[in-house]
Amino acid sequence: MGADPATLFLISAGIAAAGSAIQVQQTNLQTKEMTRRYEQEKQVSYLEGLQSENARMRDMNTILANNRAVRGASGVGDSPSFDAIQKDIIDITKKDLSSIRLNAAKVNSSYDRAIFNTRQQAFYSNMGSIVNAGTSIVNGWNYYNYYKQPTTTSGVKKGTGASGPPGRNYPVNG
Repeated sequence: MGADPATLFLISAGIAAAGSAIQVQQTNLQTKEMTRRYEQEKQVSYLEGLQSENARMRDMNTILANNRAVRGASGVGDSPSFDAIQKDIIDITKKDLSSIRLNAAKVNSSYDRAIFNTRQQAFYSNMGSIVNAGTSIVNGWNYYNYYKQPTTTSGVKKGTGASGPPGRNYPVNG
């Protein structure tokens, strides 16, 4: 023999609630993994920015050294134009480095936003799962209580005035 409907409704509610709890756990695992990946990509982006800065500094130092070598080989002494050229190279490099840092900061900011959005999505997904679990439990408990109530000879549940499960509008049997 099978179980009575009241017990089956209660078991069904428990299974639905357990499914919601598993969904919360799975969402948390996914969020943790995505956050880890974004953090790792952010770190790589930061290191790439540092490499770009270092490469640009190397280029500048090479140009400055070459200019000094040409100056020394040509026998030109102190020259305001030579100093101006060297200063221009340094100023341009500073601007380039500033741009490299800004671009790296933009990329890192996008990873920060992705991490925040992932965590927010997980939070709201978890809230939905918790509400779903609560709803399943409450509905299962209501059905359990309804089907466990004794019936009168006319088929109406005692104390309800209705002839069907809870949550539905039935005419009152008079």
